[in-house]
Amino acid sequence: MVRLITLGLLLISALTAQACTYCQCEFTDSSHCCVYSDATIGELDCTSICAKAHRADGVSNADGTAGTACNAGGKYECISAITAQGRTPCYTE
Repeated sequence: MVRLITLGLLLISALTAQACTYCQCEFTDSSHCCVYSDATIGELDCTSICAKAHRADGVSNADGTAGTACNAGGKYECISAITAQGRTPCYTE
């Protein structure tokens, strides 16, 4: 019985551990800003990526940056490749 419980806990922890390969950066109101992924890196540090993320929407800013800034202090969600389809990408930094 103890082995069964241990095996169950290991299985649950393996299923809930998530390597984030698609970062959905958000605006301050938690709406979608842009999606960033880089297959060469694999697991991403979404907090640092989204802290300075800009939406690839063609906007030119006075400070020389391109795209609408997400401005949510690194707020993000990990999403799947399927969910990322059709979402606005982030400019690569």
